[in-house]
Amino acid sequence: MESTPQQTSEGKAVVTVLAAVLERLVNSNAHLSHGNGDNVTKFHALKAPGISIQQYLERIHKYASCSTECFILALIYIDRLIQRNNFILSDLNVHRVVITAILLAAKFFDDAYYNNAYYAKVGGVLVSEMNGLEVEFLFR
Repeated sequence: MESTPQQTSEGKAVVTVLAAVLERLVNSNAHLSHGNGDNVTKFHALKAPGISIQQYLERIHKYASCSTECFILALIYIDRLIQRNNFILSDLNVHRVVITAILLAAKFFDDAYYNNAYYAKVGGVLVSEMNGLEVEFLFR
């Protein structure tokens, strides 16, 4: 799971771009998501986390040791979730959606990955919640 300086640099660049894309999506959906309780999912938090999407992705990149490709694959998974389910990404759900998508991408793409308990700790969610989010993401 060791990475070269070039891989680390590429990973940071991908994280920056992914954060910008997700921030733009969340901001464009801001007027749609508030005040409508119909679209509440398992991914929704009661209040927005105190960490930005950029910082959250940097944390995942630092501690999860997943490949750069996993971040790209996670974006594809998130796009499919949005397209196929009319899912609205908001500041209340983006962090949980991201950690779940990266977990699934690592399990699919990487030869070596951590267990759900580790990703839960990195993502700041309970293990039981991480397990539920994984199932929800897969079968939604």
